[in-house]
Amino acid sequence: MTQWVPVPIRRSVERLWEDINDTFSRWLDRPAEQKDGDRDFFPASIFQHVAGPAIDLVEKDDEIVVNAELPGLNQEDFKVELIGDRLSIQGEKKSAREEKKRNYYYSECRYGSFSRSVRLPCEVEADRAEATFKNGVLKLRLPKTEAAKSRSIKIKVD
Repeated sequence: MTQWVPVPIRRSVERLWEDINDTFSRWLDRPAEQKDGDRDFFPASIFQHVAGPAIDLVEKDDEIVVNAELPGLNQEDFKVELIGDRLSIQGEKKSAREEKKRNYYYSECRYGSFSRSVRLPCEVEADRAEATFKNGVLKLRLPKTEAAKSRSIKIKVD
């Protein structure tokens, strides 16, 4: 469809998309993610700030393993709760940066709270849950209940 748009207009629109992506990248201090020339109005990094931290959830035979990215936070900056079948991570990010050089002074502060909640695929034993936090990554090990563990059943075929 772009072949029907006159070249000067198409170039103007492409420059506009680049300016919008650059603006969001500067606001969020993250590079705009583009693939093969796609113009993403909202880079993926926006959604991480809106939706909360990135979470990987892996279901194994006996447990559920959850990894959450919480860069720049300390253990006191967030809390983890298991409410029914939902895992919730809530916290607040506070950072300040100040730089004084001979010719300039730079100061920047960022504050913001976040919340992320995911539904677990099965029941877990909350009292046996284990958590570690190292290098900005929270790792949770949630043992499954006996009823939720997968069982191998042999089926006889005639």
